[in-house]
Amino acid sequence: METSFDIKRVQNRLLEMAKATAEILEKHNIPYQIAFGTLLGAIRHGGFIPWDDDFDFLLFDDSYEQATEVLARELPDSMFLENEKTEPQYFHGWAHVKDLKSECDCALFPQDNIYKNHGLSVDLYKLTKIKEKDFAEYRLNEALDYIDRRKKLGFITEEDYEKRKALFIREFEERKAKEPALSDPEKEIFAYPFTYGKQEIDEVFPLKKYKFEDTEFLGPNNYHPLLVSEYGDYMQLPPEEDRKPHYTSVTYF
Repeated sequence: METSFDIKRVQNRLLEMAKATAEILEKHNIPYQIAFGTLLGAIRHGGFIPWDDDFDFLLFDDSYEQATEVLARELPDSMFLENEKTEPQYFHGWAHVKDLKSECDCALFPQDNIYKNHGLSVDLYKLTKIKEKDFAEYRLNEALDYIDRRKKLGFITEEDYEKRKALFIREFEERKAKEPALSDPEKEIFAYPFTYGKQEIDEVFPLKKYKFEDTEFLGPNNYHPLLVSEYGDYMQLPPEEDRKPHYTSVTYF
């Protein structure tokens, strides 16, 4: 057993996990795309952002259940699919591929320490196809579902729940009031589960491969709008003080 924080060692293990995940999905013709910091890393750095210690996939709502089923069945023995079926206190709205050969100390997201396994993690976010007119309500409902799960599991008090709920509703009403009129309210888009980001369908498909370290992963057909919506001038490096990993230490078994 060895405890340290070597960012390259962390990234190498995450890359192994991501390759195993993508290989299974592609074998079953299940679409996915790299996203967020992982996609940004591919575009700006040709791989990991130098200080990044996670990996992000987006899966699609119409094949999400199939994806989690085949991953649960076919992941290597050193990994497992973490979701409500394998973690009794699960409160996230998406699944993870978790490493069984590491344990991470994460001060940034202390709520994650509730789970019994603290290994390195690959996120499997869900993209949901909805009508654009329903986007604000979708985002509100996702936020309310999240705090509802945490309350039911006893992780937040009733008082805290009500405060958060009121905040989410107020934020929703403010955004709704500022929302410009939609040219085509019935148009379908893809919505993210935890940000106000959304993707045009023709910016996603057809998916294409992006170089990432020594391999390639599928990503959106047009990455630019996604990265602009999340990061603004995404080719500009953030200030030094913001270049921080999630974990403080990692123990390997």
